[in-house]
Amino acid sequence: MMNHSFAVVFRSALVGVLMSTAMPVSAEAPPDFATVLMRSTFKVEGSSTLGTAFVMGAPDPASPGRARYVLITATHVLRDIPGAVATLHLRRKRGSGFERLPVQVPIRDNGKPLWTAHSALDVAVMPVALPVEADIPLASTDMLASDEILASLEIRPGDTLVALGFPYGAESNDAGFPILRSARISSYPILP
Repeated sequence: MMNHSFAVVFRSALVGVLMSTAMPVSAEAPPDFATVLMRSTFKVEGSSTLGTAFVMGAPDPASPGRARYVLITATHVLRDIPGAVATLHLRRKRGSGFERLPVQVPIRDNGKPLWTAHSALDVAVMPVALPVEADIPLASTDMLASDEILASLEIRPGDTLVALGFPYGAESNDAGFPILRSARISSYPILP
């Protein structure tokens, strides 16, 4: 079960705390922060397990000055998918709209997980290679808020936040975009 406080902090960080570092991959005008997050959030599934994943950019240690895609999700989502691959439901632009682009992503190699899990929280990260036609703005992992940032913003119970996801597997449309929902922080303490 995901640590509720972490889920709230993680999602609120992605949805509104730091808005200035999103960098789209394409030469188009930079989209607004909410659109970047909507376009960076995907359904991940395998067999009877599904969850929400975010694809962000992190520095590539093999190529200084370049970024690589990193998949971020709950550890239990990847752990509960049997086998060596998961399906990541990406999207691509098609005319003036979008269409679903399901991609098989390796999650295990000879039974060994390819992701790194947090030691105490239900969150996992994994570098992924994704097709060039996928519509993914490169939002930086620098956008994730630390405890210090959240403390400085005085985030507290009762504050309203918004979260992107696929509640009970639901999607906002046939292209597979997530649903934006609002809620209030209802647990305490928020930190650490």
